[in-house]
Amino acid sequence: MSDPKPDSTSIQVIGRMFSLLETLAHEGDAISLKSISEQTGLHPSTAHRILNDLAVGGLVERSGPGAYRLGIRLLTLGNLVKSRLDVRELAVRPMQELHRMTGHPVSLFVRHEDEALCVERTVTERSGVQVTRVMGLRLPLTGCAAGKVLLLNESAVVLRALCAAQGTRYELVQTELGLVRQSGLAMDSESADPQLQVIVTPVHDDLGGVVASLALNVSHLSSVPPEWQDALKASAQRVSALLGWQHAASA
Repeated sequence: MSDPKPDSTSIQVIGRMFSLLETLAHEGDAISLKSISEQTGLHPSTAHRILNDLAVGGLVERSGPGAYRLGIRLLTLGNLVKSRLDVRELAVRPMQELHRMTGHPVSLFVRHEDEALCVERTVTERSGVQVTRVMGLRLPLTGCAAGKVLLLNESAVVLRALCAAQGTRYELVQTELGLVRQSGLAMDSESADPQLQVIVTPVHDDLGGVVASLALNVSHLSSVPPEWQDALKASAQRVSALLGWQHAASA
């Protein structure tokens, strides 16, 4: 027995619903029914009917006479989605693709107390480029590029205390962080292997905070072509977008 064909009317209503929600999201604040109708191209009576249905489910709220805004129910649903997002899982495919492009390992670092902890690294195997979990490499936050990237959103007070505790110059770290903010990249030698150079860029969450640093490990910094640097930043932006960072596309 064949499946019944989808109801075109229902599909049309769903499309209009998405259009209304997108319009409200774009405006951010309450918007009048007239403006909603103009922006979506829907007749006011049609928009009004669908908005009222959305309001019943808490996806839309009425804000004064004839005005609407996104409902609190969306926050609840969004938090459920956010709670299951794992930067390690989301980074796997971009890390593999960057490794294939450059031929060099790619690492993912997260912050653990006062250290940058490497949690994932790509390796080349017979079956292709794989991402393995690595829990042994720990580096001081203020003493490596991966750690400094994780400090981009840190306050001056905490940063100064970290530098004092880890024996690094606060002024020097501040200068380096300024350069990272301008270029989107941090570069240095990895202390675990003096012959290995590391290029690092931040991964952002939905609020713009730095939740991880993505690192490309190469043998000589001078041999890194600009397109690899761009590819590293693009890979981090892909992961950031999956985490909900809306500025990733324009970064």
